[in-house]
Amino acid sequence: MKPLSTERRALLAFAISMVLFVAYDALYLGPRMKAQRERAEAAARLKSQQEAAKEPGGATGDSTSATAPGGSASVNTALTSPDSLGERPEKKIVVASPIYEFTLSSRGGEVVSAKLLRYLTDGKPVELIPPGESWSGRRMLAVSLKSDAGTLPLDGVSFDVSSGSVALEDGARVVISGDKTAEIVFRAQTASGIIERTYRFHADSYDLEATVRASDAVFTGAQDVAWTFGPGIGPTEASVADDQMAFKGSALLGQEFHRKRPAAFGRDRVEKYSGTLSWATLQTKYFLAAIYPDEPTRADVEMTGMKQTHHISQTVSVPMKTAASELKQSMHVYLGPLDYKLLVATGVGLERNVEMGWKPIRPVSSAIMWSMKKLYHFIPNYGVVVIIISILTKVLFYRLTHKSFKSMKQLQDLQPRLQALKEKFGSDKKRLSEETMRLYKEAGVNPLGGCLPMVLQMPVFIALFNVFRYTIELRGAPFVGWINDLSRQDVLFQLPITLPLIGNAVSLLPLIMGGAMFAQSKLGQSPTGQTSSAVPPGFNTLLPIVFTFLFYKMPSGLVIYWIINTVMSVAQQYYIVKSHSTTPVAVVIDPPKKSGRAKSRKS
Repeated sequence: MKPLSTERRALLAFAISMVLFVAYDALYLGPRMKAQRERAEAAARLKSQQEAAKEPGGATGDSTSATAPGGSASVNTALTSPDSLGERPEKKIVVASPIYEFTLSSRGGEVVSAKLLRYLTDGKPVELIPPGESWSGRRMLAVSLKSDAGTLPLDGVSFDVSSGSVALEDGARVVISGDKTAEIVFRAQTASGIIERTYRFHADSYDLEATVRASDAVFTGAQDVAWTFGPGIGPTEASVADDQMAFKGSALLGQEFHRKRPAAFGRDRVEKYSGTLSWATLQTKYFLAAIYPDEPTRADVEMTGMKQTHHISQTVSVPMKTAASELKQSMHVYLGPLDYKLLVATGVGLERNVEMGWKPIRPVSSAIMWSMKKLYHFIPNYGVVVIIISILTKVLFYRLTHKSFKSMKQLQDLQPRLQALKEKFGSDKKRLSEETMRLYKEAGVNPLGGCLPMVLQMPVFIALFNVFRYTIELRGAPFVGWINDLSRQDVLFQLPITLPLIGNAVSLLPLIMGGAMFAQSKLGQSPTGQTSSAVPPGFNTLLPIVFTFLFYKMPSGLVIYWIINTVMSVAQQYYIVKSHSTTPVAVVIDPPKKSGRAKSRKS
């Protein structure tokens, strides 16, 4: 049996890889994802049934005992008062502005809903806080008082709620607009003193201030207050799996930056850090929950995560200030979009959470984002802006790309002569290397000239990828026709069946991109009609197919950029082929004579 050549082995390896990839998706990944969805739906139905069966407000008693995420010890401290603080019905208060609608509960004074009105998913405002029971057992911005003896959670305390001098009842709405602010006060009178939680909202900002104040007799020896993100942020995108890949928790403690994804947590579901806190955050692909002090302060941070369910949360413990028999502590809270400009405005470096690539690439990403926003002021269509940015980038690197293509063409022109040298000096590696370099020098060709210009462009390409994939400005931004969201896959129509790798959605843009890449590969095979021995047969055909599948579910804004870049590369490459075409060179090597000298003649 004739052994397979290197080229055929490479082609066979590609084919086997594609078969394994399809089989893995169809036989393992697909059924597993379906089972996970069914379990999640069953759990959601069960929770709904349990909540419907409960009495309004529930019966929690007057004990505030609880265990914080991460397993902190708790102290069973009963808050006794004529009002029976733990037994009154729960009140929910809504604070609404043109950009958000936050719902707070009198039970613990916590945030139970955070809707962002300017950002929609399937026609409804984005909800940051997952519905139903919290996986962590705590709710968003739940607090605990901490001492050397233990922890006193305030989750079970039923507060009286007021805004200004007006008492607020269940279902009350506090509406603010313009540059107005609203202050919501949660106050509980105990036999030992008062407990008070205060929120200050700004109509035009996702930033708010949260304060805890208590008589020192309520919990003797209290030194710290622990703030928790409770259930964290839930998925906000139509593609839940894509959104969950971006889930992460971060904390900046002094010069130490800590970041964890849910997948990083194993049996030990808690990571603990200490230092000077600048901020702590949770984020999804497009949204952020952050907590930070007025100025950096000593803090203990606990990150809690669950790999299987993609959950992640944080608890931040900071010192309380004591004055006149009163304990007090305030924090800033941000619940909103991962908008670079808004995060810069906080002045604490929260913009570091925006995905812009590695540190050396971030300035390039920032410049691209700035350019996009400026162009949008004049051309209010981000699809057109993406096309303009793609063209400008290609023009900017025209000379480098031209040099790269020209160098590759020159190398392909030399292929016959290089092959002749291999046949003549194949057994003498040192001589072959010397003669090859001499040939490059005589022809004026740099062997690295084809790839070096491309390497210099890579930081810009990576920056463009990050900006087009993660910038929130493209989220929900329409382009034309069926492309109604540049942050999502373009869907021309739905199939009645689900296919491996592509699902049940038919997308046109990736097919156009694959066609453009195929045209580019045909030009790149040989500008002179000669095939480079360095490229295995079939590789140039397989590569566009692989990229089509790779980009099939990518955001349409990113695919549009790649199409424009590829089409312009094809045009540039075609121009180089036509304007620098040469007659193929054949080389004949005479048999070596006794003197060891070999003649070479061109024909």
